[in-house]
Amino acid sequence: MADRIQAARSYLEFQRDGKIDEAVALLADDVVLSNPMTGTVTGKAAAEQSIRSRPAGGGGAGNITWREPVEEDGNVKIVGDGSPFGPIRILVSFNDADQISKVDVGLGS
Repeated sequence: MADRIQAARSYLEFQRDGKIDEAVALLADDVVLSNPMTGTVTGKAAAEQSIRSRPAGGGGAGNITWREPVEEDGNVKIVGDGSPFGPIRILVSFNDADQISKVDVGLGS
């Protein structure tokens, strides 16, 4: 599971650092990205377009302090504090090839 934790961490770090090609390389072809602010996109090409069209700086994510990722039921959960809406939860799921198959962003811990 440590490899999945590192993959989830890397995915978020690549996005933060503007390394979109590296972030997209971690995604499965049939990935699903779900975010209450931007909606749901399916497929690697659509996910890449969504990531590339996000505002620079993560849309205010710079104010969030991220906790250490934890394994939860085969997924990796990362919680961030500092949002005006409360804790932000990112749940990263993987396929059998350890590619990211789903990224679900929501509120909660």
